[in-house]
Amino acid sequence: MSLPNPMPSPVSVPPLQQPVAPQPRPALTLINGQRAISYENYECFAGVSQNVADLKAFIGVQAAQSHPVLLIGERGLRQEQVARVLHQASAQWGQPFFAVNAHGLSSEALHGLLFGPHGMIETVKQGTIYINELTSLPLLLQQRFAVYLEEQRWRERNGQWRQRLIFASEWNPADRTAENRIAYGLVEMLRPFSFTIKPLRDRSEDIPYLTKQIVARISQRLHKGEHEISPAAMHALQEYAWEDNLDELESVLESAINCLPPPQIDESVLPSRIRYARLKSLPPEGVDLPQIVDDFERNLIATALQQCGNSQTKASRLLGLRVQTLNMKLKRYSDQSRPLL
Repeated sequence: MSLPNPMPSPVSVPPLQQPVAPQPRPALTLINGQRAISYENYECFAGVSQNVADLKAFIGVQAAQSHPVLLIGERGLRQEQVARVLHQASAQWGQPFFAVNAHGLSSEALHGLLFGPHGMIETVKQGTIYINELTSLPLLLQQRFAVYLEEQRWRERNGQWRQRLIFASEWNPADRTAENRIAYGLVEMLRPFSFTIKPLRDRSEDIPYLTKQIVARISQRLHKGEHEISPAAMHALQEYAWEDNLDELESVLESAINCLPPPQIDESVLPSRIRYARLKSLPPEGVDLPQIVDDFERNLIATALQQCGNSQTKASRLLGLRVQTLNMKLKRYSDQSRPLL
């Protein structure tokens, strides 16, 4: 007599996969056994100006707090680096650090990343979230942050704070102007916890220290040996008004180091826009005026394109050119294998 077939075993249904939470970038190791912060390897703290000293003092005060912070300053001043140092100096130094680049995301993607059902604001319970360009965020996000900051203020009064928010903005509240009232209100709300990082042109005394640190790091990375800056080259670097601040300074120094062997970087390897930025007299050997004009034109075009997100239409309006004229100039530079400065 045959036995009846056993009941089929139930089918195992895999659970639904939950959305993956955003992963933090690796944290910087800035704290030793004594919990002292070392600023030596970070350009944002290099220099002897009062602004650099005040920034270090600001980090020391804000590290003991949990409220949001606003870093005010032009592009290229290493605001994210300052935010990372502040995070590492705080009680949450062992928690994740997230950096959100608002420029690289659409409005919908940015809103989902921050305030979506599984966004950072909801899922990051502790740690730090850094967001650049607060005043350039879409209006809906500015409104959401205004409401959320008020909620966080209530939580802090009741000892129920969550993650740390650090914002950056190029807009200075001292100008008393803003593109909209919401942006103005946000900056005013954060003003007591804000710090203004001055551009390099307003603290030229820091440039020798910044240059030494950047040159040492680039030389080591490129295995080029130690380089020094000649006095004439250093004077030219200090006289130049760095529109992109540390980003531009690093780019110029890396190009110079790639051009010649050690040990000295002299004035001749610097771009003409820097060598002749504030020329009071012509050198005895004369100058190459067409080359200087061409370098200056390429620098203006590069700056306009960067400012407009590489939109030739918007950049041409800034430059007072027709789009076709700008396109022809870019094609000529490409044909000549001469990249924009």
